[in-house]
Amino acid sequence: MLNDKAILVIGGGPAGLQASKDIAEFGIKVVLVEKNNELGGAPIRWKYHTLAPDFVPTEKVLGPLINYAKNSNLITVYTNSIVESYERKDDNFNVRILNLKNKSIHYEKVNAVIVATGFEHFNAALDPRYGYGVNPNVIGINELEIMISNGKILRHDGKIPKRIGFILCVGSRDKATNQWCCTVCCGVSIKQAIEIKKLIPDSQIYIIYMDIRTIGLWEKLYWESMEEHHINYIRGRVGEIYWTGEKLLVKGEDTLVRGPFEALFDMIVLAVGMEPGEGTKQVAKVFGLNLNQYGFLSPRIPNIHYDSGKDGIFLAGACVAPMSVEEAISEGSAAALQAIKYVMQKSKKVL
Repeated sequence: MLNDKAILVIGGGPAGLQASKDIAEFGIKVVLVEKNNELGGAPIRWKYHTLAPDFVPTEKVLGPLINYAKNSNLITVYTNSIVESYERKDDNFNVRILNLKNKSIHYEKVNAVIVATGFEHFNAALDPRYGYGVNPNVIGINELEIMISNGKILRHDGKIPKRIGFILCVGSRDKATNQWCCTVCCGVSIKQAIEIKKLIPDSQIYIIYMDIRTIGLWEKLYWESMEEHHINYIRGRVGEIYWTGEKLLVKGEDTLVRGPFEALFDMIVLAVGMEPGEGTKQVAKVFGLNLNQYGFLSPRIPNIHYDSGKDGIFLAGACVAPMSVEEAISEGSAAALQAIKYVMQKSKKVL
């Protein structure tokens, strides 16, 4: 009854991959559209080394999902592609898929749609306080993940940094950039600080924070970082970063002692937040989906993420709100269940 049905999944990150696997295991065909040239979303694109809070290798979590999508006979994968337009006819979505690389066009008929377009990291160059892209050795947590994956933490001159500062909430909780909390960057930064300590045992690491938000079971990272790895914390706000010609001079306010502070570092890591990408805006425009005040997709009921409010279209993952990889995977399964249920109910009505 369902072998002639298909569900479109837009986005090949954690949520989209899990949704695709669940749908295919139910015996329904999947059309998976990903705008980048590889599956896996940001964790694969930026080569995340491990996932917080348990340091599980990213490949162990996402590798099986990627392999399943590539090898399943029920999943058709379009990479370097976007859904350019669609036409609703009866209970079907007739979609037009554009390959961004060779400009070829493909058409698919599906019975439901899951939008899982993920997120992008905040571009720290938009906030001049940090000198990102101007001062050497100022990098984002996404770029640090690549270094950790390669097993080498190096400055621009090839030297090993011995004094490293993390600045949290860059592009988060700030009315000048993004007002929302990205929910994971505190934990991810602490995870990375511990990983640096393992690679450079004699390094000194300082985390400059507004508040530490290691939610749920992620709290153990906070205590482990101090008690076992001797990572230092400064509660404060950074005003500006200067390049002295040799080191980075950070100036700011210590909000605990209520006074100014200055500190020299060999490297600064910016905990850049999560924000909606252009893919989310593009899909919202094509399907007429609502965006909230921050640019994320807006569910019909804020607490029920999968419900887009439009018949046959479901939402999953960080296109709705900032979240961890494990949360995105769970949301992919939730959206898959709703899409499968929707297709089954429509099939029964036809019978």
